[in-house]
Amino acid sequence: MRRQFVLAVISAAALAACSSVKPIQQDQPLLLAAGDGIAAVQFNALDHLTQVQVVSAQSGGETLNIPSVPVGKSTFLFEVPAGRYCLQRFYFGSTLIYREGQRGDCFVVPAGAIGFSGVYSPRGENGQVVTGQDLDVASESAALRRDYPRIAAQFLQPEPAPAPAQAPMPAQTRQASNGQTTTWLKHETHPLEDDVYLRNDTQWPIVITTFVLYDCANIKPACTTTHPDFKLAPHQTRIFMQIAPADPQGAYAFYYRFSYRFQISQ
Repeated sequence: MRRQFVLAVISAAALAACSSVKPIQQDQPLLLAAGDGIAAVQFNALDHLTQVQVVSAQSGGETLNIPSVPVGKSTFLFEVPAGRYCLQRFYFGSTLIYREGQRGDCFVVPAGAIGFSGVYSPRGENGQVVTGQDLDVASESAALRRDYPRIAAQFLQPEPAPAPAQAPMPAQTRQASNGQTTTWLKHETHPLEDDVYLRNDTQWPIVITTFVLYDCANIKPACTTTHPDFKLAPHQTRIFMQIAPADPQGAYAFYYRFSYRFQISQ
């Protein structure tokens, strides 16, 4: 899943901040305070960023400070109270990039667990700074296991063992969640198809704006990108699509990803 948002460029040198939290420096087992979780803030930066701030969506909440983000992929961990956190500001060189208005570039940190931000990827496009937020829990977990193996072993579920080559397909695949949406497949045999489920895990309505089927073989509907305007009420679960083999006698395969936006009244 990928979302994009445009950040405003402003000249202010300082902004009001709440209590500040610094990144965890050492990869060692953690004893969390009651009600705390781990925020895993991840970047894939083309340019060096400085003075990055991720702020709590709660008034008077914590501010997560990252002094410097190198070019390339990086992960920063913070112990924070459970809640919703949003990327708010950072510097490109001497230019301050600041998120204004309704926040959609956010993620959720659950108590006693890790909340992944998605991979933030600031880019310059047509004179604006556009920051993507790639939401892929599997790759985010893999990065955490690589960079913080002890903390990952404490908080992440063990990686599943590979299935035998001739193992039958399970009735339901493992869920993938970014704290805001959850998706999974349910395999049916009569008729032969896979049902794509989507769930809204937030208290706000969301709209699925883009759905991409890719790396497909022998499926119907066609392997393509659609813009469905598919709505999910708060905490609602719906079947989004049924995918079946075009030739029932042949093997079939596919991957999918989707983008969404919040519907929040002003």
